[in-house]
Amino acid sequence: MNTSTDQRILKDTYFMKIAEVVSMRSSCIKRNVGAVLVKDNHILSTGYNGAPSGLPHCTPDICVRKHLKPGDNPELCRGVHAEINCIIQAALHGTAIEGETSLYTTTFPCMSCLKLIINAKIKRLIYKEGYNMENIVKADLLKNSKIEIVKFS
Repeated sequence: MNTSTDQRILKDTYFMKIAEVVSMRSSCIKRNVGAVLVKDNHILSTGYNGAPSGLPHCTPDICVRKHLKPGDNPELCRGVHAEINCIIQAALHGTAIEGETSLYTTTFPCMSCLKLIINAKIKRLIYKEGYNMENIVKADLLKNSKIEIVKFS
């Protein structure tokens, strides 16, 4: 086994790859999203989007948003977003989030998730794919928050 540090992947790449694997657990029929919550370079929790715990997974028969454009009528979605599930999992296990915490997500958070991330005092948000980036209210929240935003490439 090569122990040379020059061949190791960067931590951001490592955690984003884990978020990508987590997204494969998603039960949403429209978009698979994964998130990883990291504090002091250690994974606190993971989350993916899908139906609330204990309820049937989403199917084309159940999804009332299947023909809507992304972002339209989010209140009709029965799924819980990956970022929320990630924060909930940390809370359920009694894990403190505040500190040098980063959230890696395969898709940029929606408005509701972004507000939760701000209130959870997450310091850094690393995302792979943009989502509703033209939303001026979202942009204003980001500008006024102290969250470091990183577009993963």
